[in-house]
Amino acid sequence: MYISRLYFHNCPGKTLALERGLKTLLEMAAEAGGKNCKILRAHFASPGASDVMFEQEAADLASLENQIKNVKESSDFQKWSEQTSPLLQRSPKREVYLVVEPK
Repeated sequence: MYISRLYFHNCPGKTLALERGLKTLLEMAAEAGGKNCKILRAHFASPGASDVMFEQEAADLASLENQIKNVKESSDFQKWSEQTSPLLQRSPKREVYLVVEPK
C-alpha cells in the first residue's frame, strides 16, 4: 500500500479557506477511487513545515497515477485549482510513501 501526501503552504490568514477548498478536492479524489482521504492541519510544526496536508491511500502506484490523472483532467479540478492558487505561498509538493508492513 502507498500513501500520497500533498503539502500546502498557505498565505497568512488563508488556512480555513484552504481547508474548505481541500474538502472539495477530497470529494473529487474519492470519486476517482482515492481511499481514506484526509485533510491534516498543522497544530505544532517546525519552521518551514506545511500548514495543511492532503493525504490518500492507494493499493499500488498505477492506481494512484490513474486517480491523479482522472482528477487533474476534470473541469471541476481546473476551477478548483484557479480558486485555490491565490491562497498558496507556493505550489503544493507531493510525496508518496510505501507503507512497510511488519512481518
